[in-house]
Amino acid sequence: MKYDAYAIEDFLTEESFVNYCLGGPQEDVLFWKNILKEQPQLKEKIYKAKTLFFLLAVKIDPREKQEELNKLKLVIEGAEQQAGLIEEVPLRRLMSRSSWISIAAAILLCIGVYALFNKKEYGNQIQPYAAGGKSMLLKTAYNERKTLSLSDGTKVTINGSTELKLDGHYNQEKRILWLNGEAYFEVAQNKEKPFIVISGTTTTTALGTSFKINNYNNRAHTLIMLNSGKVSVGSLVDKKVVDHLQLVPGEQVEVTSDKFAKSTFDLEEIDNWKNRKLVFSMASLKEIKSVLKEIYGIEVRSRNQPKKPIAFTGTFVNEGLSEVLKAIGFSNHFTYTIKDDIVTLDFDKK
Repeated sequence: MKYDAYAIEDFLTEESFVNYCLGGPQEDVLFWKNILKEQPQLKEKIYKAKTLFFLLAVKIDPREKQEELNKLKLVIEGAEQQAGLIEEVPLRRLMSRSSWISIAAAILLCIGVYALFNKKEYGNQIQPYAAGGKSMLLKTAYNERKTLSLSDGTKVTINGSTELKLDGHYNQEKRILWLNGEAYFEVAQNKEKPFIVISGTTTTTALGTSFKINNYNNRAHTLIMLNSGKVSVGSLVDKKVVDHLQLVPGEQVEVTSDKFAKSTFDLEEIDNWKNRKLVFSMASLKEIKSVLKEIYGIEVRSRNQPKKPIAFTGTFVNEGLSEVLKAIGFSNHFTYTIKDDIVTLDFDKK
């Protein structure tokens, strides 16, 4: 039948197929069920077309739909004025003019949505990182930061004790990176090539935006903080990206054992991280450890406890870890040792 020659988006030109996706009328549902039964070779196309229909319904803002519909109405009305009478086209079931306009508007939107969520499988069938050839592996030592620009114009700031991997096909059909550690991404916009960061089994997908990911191996969670734009956070399941939720600026999500806990944060935290700005106001030892961990990507442990509760006040801007530790240690009577990405504080016993 004619459906063998259909592209994925062509199915949305059929009013009966749209009704099938919506679950009624029953005759349309039965019609497409029979098509699936009689022509099993169409199963994959029909599945993708149905997925595309629901992506269109869920992912596109209603205001955007209305804008595109208004544009299309103008085009259609102009064409009718020039053509005069429109010939009737025999269909299995004649669509009304309003139905045709609505579906045609959906097709216009479909072009962008299809490119984003289905073209090249939306980054699906993501293969493991393959070393060699033109692949790239970037590493930083503890307390080291690197900033680099990728071939697509994306800017990445990598924190200490971090690995960032790119395969040799980056920015050809896909933009996929693998992260172990912490990095801040300022993503160059490209609607046809979603930007996907894989951190463990967590995936973060963006088009043009800026966000930070913390995913050190020695920690039980992954934290994604969105600074601008939008990102979709999900999981990598059987080499496929499965989206779970979206973030807007000022939102973060902590992923622990495949559980996604969304909350808000102060955007100033990201600016402080980028500038290595530490602000302490009567900070306790617990608060100091948390800030050092966030800014320098290290774990702080204590060999013994201070005699008096710590309440440290001070500000540091773009200082190295050793300088910060010396300043805090001088007023709070501890020395320190650093091994790999672990800092151990040793308080005076006297």
